[in-house]
Parts: sequence; C-alpha cells; structure tokens
Amino acid sequence: MKLEMIESDKEELLDDEFLFHSHLYSSITVVFAMAALSKYFTTDVQFGFRGFLSLIVVFVGEPLCHFLLRGPTGVIVFGLGCLAVYSVLPASHLPAARKSVLITGR
Repeated sequence: MKLEMIESDKEELLDDEFLFHSHLYSSITVVFAMAALSKYFTTDVQFGFRGFLSLIVVFVGEPLCHFLLRGPTGVIVFGLGCLAVYSVLPASHLPAARKSVLITGR
C-alpha cells in the first residue's frame, strides 16, 4: 500500500514537471514566433532560407528538446536555439525605391 502511494506520488510529480516544462516551451515558442513575425512584417524581406530555418527550429527543435533532452536542459537549449535563429533573421533595411546615389571621387 505504501509502495503504491509512493509510485503514484512519483507519477504525479513527473506529470507536474512535464506540464511545467510544456508551458515553458509554449511560452518560448509564442515569444519567438511573435518576434520573428514582427521582424518579417516590418521589413521588406522575402521569406527565404532564414525563414525556413526559423520554422524548422520551432516545429522540429521543440519536440526534440522536449522529449530527448527533458527537463531544464531541453528548455535552455531550445531557448538558445531560438535566440540564435532570431539573431540571423534579416534585419530591417531602409527602402531603396526612388532613391538616387551620388558617387564622388577625387
């Protein structure tokens, strides 16, 4: 009887831990998606390899980190991966339409 109670307590603890980490993964995913989308909507950049890379990180990296690395290690690796991909997303550029350039020399 006591052994069964200990087993059920362990399962509840593991379920609570799993749920907590799932919420952390979801939070990181939402923040990363909002930041990436705002970057794409504010710039005049085509969706290319870097955009594809950001989708791969979210849709493949999250489950891999969640189920293979488990616990805080997976959350940290996933967060760092999102940060790394966000840093290589194209930055905003000034629009070059209807602009002229004056090149001077000696």
